[in-house]
Amino acid sequence: MVRADFADPAAWRRLCEVMATPTGEGFLPVVVPVDDPAFDGLTVTDLTPRLPPHYSHPLLVVADRSTLADPELPLLAAYLRDPATPTVRVAAAALWSIENNLSIANLDFVDFVRSAGPDGVFRGF
Repeated sequence: MVRADFADPAAWRRLCEVMATPTGEGFLPVVVPVDDPAFDGLTVTDLTPRLPPHYSHPLLVVADRSTLADPELPLLAAYLRDPATPTVRVAAAALWSIENNLSIANLDFVDFVRSAGPDGVFRGF
């Protein structure tokens, strides 16, 4: 989870708390917060080539200005294995669903894209 906006430190802290709080069923996304001002203002396109060579997860999650300005903290999720696949916003509290299911190949990323609400945000099934 790459922080790409540094205007609201309190929102970033709130996002990190949400990521560390299990759901009622005990689910958590497996994410590593990357908090580096060098990434301020960068997009998925900018960030993708900067990923470490050993990064093997199919998902890139970005906390940008839109994420941190919204109470639902809708993260931008990109599927790295097929750059033609559209990105999707995902409410922070629902990120576990995408991350957990992709990591075990239970669902395809496009399933989450198709299940996003009319506003383009995935909130769960």
